[in-house]
Amino acid sequence: MEDINWSQLNLDKKEAAARGTQIKRLLGVKDGEPITAEQLKDCVAHTNQDSSLLTFLNAITDFDGAAEWLNKNAYSFTAAINLLDYDFLKKTRDWRGCQTT
Repeated sequence: MEDINWSQLNLDKKEAAARGTQIKRLLGVKDGEPITAEQLKDCVAHTNQDSSLLTFLNAITDFDGAAEWLNKNAYSFTAAINLLDYDFLKKTRDWRGCQTT
């Protein structure tokens, strides 16, 4: 992953990618669709999400750079779901997440 030089925060790359996936989910971005600087700015202006996401968004100093980095390094939510083991998801589980048979 490339360095993060578009934020005021000292971000861990994995955390930034996870926040990017969260933003893509909020925007409804599907596999292969890029996010834009304008969409990121709109998220800052209109999101009422948890404070850690707002902190992440408000620390962006270069929206074009952030959009470019997130497009390269953050999965869309649909891509993240595709990476999961569907057999795990299909098995019946109890309230603790334990397989019941």
